[in-house]
Amino acid sequence: MKHELVKVARPDAVVGIDLGIKTLADSDGVPGAEPNPRHLDHAQKQLRRAGRAVSRRRGPDRATGQQASKRWEKASQARNKIHHRVANLREDTLHQTTRLACKYGTIVVEDLGVAAMGRNRRLSRRVADAAFGEIRRRLTYKTRRRGTRLVVADRWDPSSKTCSRCGAVKTKLPLSMPVFECDNCGLVLGRDANAGHNLVALAARTTSTAAAGDLDLATAKSKPRGADRKTRVTCPRRKDGTGRAGGAIPSPRAGKETGDRQQDTGAQLALR
Repeated sequence: MKHELVKVARPDAVVGIDLGIKTLADSDGVPGAEPNPRHLDHAQKQLRRAGRAVSRRRGPDRATGQQASKRWEKASQARNKIHHRVANLREDTLHQTTRLACKYGTIVVEDLGVAAMGRNRRLSRRVADAAFGEIRRRLTYKTRRRGTRLVVADRWDPSSKTCSRCGAVKTKLPLSMPVFECDNCGLVLGRDANAGHNLVALAARTTSTAAAGDLDLATAKSKPRGADRKTRVTCPRRKDGTGRAGGAIPSPRAGKETGDRQQDTGAQLALR
């Protein structure tokens, strides 16, 4: 089924979205910020209680062929119901991106390394609960459906470290500093709001002749550090006769069998 293009409210407006854990989405041009609901964190107490109830029951065992008890099945269903509710709440939060796709003609987002962020043992659960990659995926098809433009900033672009007023770049900006303070011009602004201003400026510098809704920077530039290149090159097989010793080296077993056959042939000639 083909979807018809829907006109947006402000086709000439640009909005930059900075994703985070404390604030799920802080954007430039939109009053306020979208707080992170943290559905999984709020359900941890219920999940721990339901998990203890499941562990006390007699569960299935594949090694011995033991069947699960009725009480275990009932407790497992109660635990799965909590997980299902958290998933539905997260789904509803992610679909709130439709408001941005219906209002602005150009949306700028970051190309975050979600897989690398998930390796942090302190932030992995919250990163997975925020679903940064899913937000970008939904914005991609929603902007294409409405004929708008989605610009993806480069992964290594220092949008949070760059001053949105004078362009000075800080060498270090730890996550513990929620406020950006510029040492050059004295600008004091929220970290996410400053990044949103820089993303909007990036969209103004970007000129694209592609169709509406295409990703501009993520597909045009190759990622650094060899991320889009093969890490192992398969060498062509050497032909016989071009080995290190002038030819292919046979296995020891093959050499013994060849020597045995030669000895047998010599013995037959001696008998003749």
